[in-house]
Amino acid sequence: MAFRILLKTNLQNMKINRILAAAFVAAASVLGLASCGSGQKSENGAEVATEAIGQKAPDHAVIVLEKGAAIAPEENKLVVIDFNATWCGPCRQFAPIFDKVAENFASKAVFYSVDVDVHPELVAQYGVQNIPMVAYIKPDGSYTTTVGLIPEQDFTAAVEASLK
Repeated sequence: MAFRILLKTNLQNMKINRILAAAFVAAASVLGLASCGSGQKSENGAEVATEAIGQKAPDHAVIVLEKGAAIAPEENKLVVIDFNATWCGPCRQFAPIFDKVAENFASKAVFYSVDVDVHPELVAQYGVQNIPMVAYIKPDGSYTTTVGLIPEQDFTAAVEASLK
């Protein structure tokens, strides 16, 4: 009888452990997706490839890259790409900052918004591992990146530094 009670208790504990493990994995996944970025910077010398452009609203300084479209190289202009996703909270928080700075620098740079779920080829090309990530691509093809939700003044400073 004591053995049955002990066995039943052990089985209940195993079920609880499985439930807790599943909950831990789910929570870790959600936290990993919610944080999206860490504020790191990197540098790379890849070229901006491609020829087609996405949609740009007439009153909007940011080109939202549509599925099947590509980033057009810009002669003598900085190209700024915001890699984001609709499910990413920090990306949604950064979008108005990106839009505002894009309006301020529209004459000096071209700004793109790229959904990582729609453009996996660009994600691979630019080594996107966390979002939001912004790539600042100079006319010579070299680029730097910032990762994570950054304040407007820091983003403005990054664009200004990339224009030099």
